[in-house]
Amino acid sequence: MIVTVTLNPSMDKTGNLKNYEHGGTNHITDVIRDAAGNGIIASKTLKSLGREEAVATGFLGGINGERISLILDSMAITNDFVKIAGDTRTNLKVVEDNGFVTEFNEPGPIVNDSEIQALTDKILGYAKEDTVFVFSGSIPRNCPDTIYADLITKVKERGSKVILDVHGDLLKTSIAAKPDVIKPNKKEIEDYYDMEFSVSEEGLIDMGKRIVEQQGVGMVAISRGAMGALFITNDKCYRCPALKVESKHSTVGAGAAMDAAFALGLQNQCSLEDMIKLSMAISAGSVTTYGTKPATKEVVEELVKKVELIEI
Repeated sequence: MIVTVTLNPSMDKTGNLKNYEHGGTNHITDVIRDAAGNGIIASKTLKSLGREEAVATGFLGGINGERISLILDSMAITNDFVKIAGDTRTNLKVVEDNGFVTEFNEPGPIVNDSEIQALTDKILGYAKEDTVFVFSGSIPRNCPDTIYADLITKVKERGSKVILDVHGDLLKTSIAAKPDVIKPNKKEIEDYYDMEFSVSEEGLIDMGKRIVEQQGVGMVAISRGAMGALFITNDKCYRCPALKVESKHSTVGAGAAMDAAFALGLQNQCSLEDMIKLSMAISAGSVTTYGTKPATKEVVEELVKKVELIEI
């Protein structure tokens, strides 16, 4: 079983814009409304690939929460969220013709201690040796910044495997729980080490190796946008150039799609190389769609054939 955990989901509105005018009137076109949040996007990706055993959980509240639940039901995605008193947020993403994406993200609702405990109990109910968890995204207000670390520690005690996809202080507080995979982008891993300048590829690899060796993380996957990605484990390091695809001018959801690939790889006990190929293909496929719509299984299968692994 794969369980995606989205503590701070959102209803995303993604719109196109010819050119953003700061301080002026901007006319957005082609607005798409999606149930979103990294874990939810990962669940949609898993569903698109034909995986029926995945469960989406986290916090949902208010009208937006009801909408998200209905959307997931309509997609036949199993969802088991904790209903909260606060309102699930709305996020706006504006995609310009030049490819720039500007995001306006709300902070999310306030959750109370009983709601946090209810979610903890629910997650532990799924925690077994054959379960893979995806913990990703921001946290709502009043959640302790140790919540991911606490949850990861508890599910790993029951034999589950964990993908962690967070950044900033959340990454710093959560990494000590030894997730099996983390997926920072270039800037996020630079921020983790408090670097004030751009780091070379060699520097990124060194950072990843230190996390693996010193923190006990199984794999560090560093996404680098148009430059592809680096994958670092205790005994191997691969560079993968980005796949050339017809982009819909939005990378929204590409990282969450990669999380879904890691979850599949861990669940199916794939080789490292096959898991990397799948992650690159799924991530590239996601940018060929609008909003946070996942790529189809057929598109992913074709892209897998084009992934190049360069061992470093």
